[in-house]
Amino acid sequence: MDLRSVEQELFDLEYQLLDAIRRNDLAFLERVVAPEYTLTATGPGRVSRAEWLAAVPTYEVRSFEFRDLSVQPYGEAAVVLADLQMRVSVDGSPTSGRFHFVDTWLRRDGEWQVVARGSVFTPAG
Repeated sequence: MDLRSVEQELFDLEYQLLDAIRRNDLAFLERVVAPEYTLTATGPGRVSRAEWLAAVPTYEVRSFEFRDLSVQPYGEAAVVLADLQMRVSVDGSPTSGRFHFVDTWLRRDGEWQVVARGSVFTPAG
């Protein structure tokens, strides 16, 4: 697999991941989010996969736009750096703004899974 195809595959997966959150597609998220997934974020701190998946239905994503996205592959692993603008409410509370995040992906049995995300949130306005 060449570098450009790995980059495109992970660009597509990042978009699909956000779209699955928007659509509350837990079946897709169950496949793509690894069992050991951990989110470390502004606000909640460290969140397990189970805690994060349980919170997804409380998200109301109205729009999202990647401002910048770069992929650095390392064989069967890759790091994605992203700058994302999002209009979203979490459990009814507006949480719109800019998210800067780092995702770590591993390829297992030919399929990519996200194993960790670090996220910094800057509120809109």
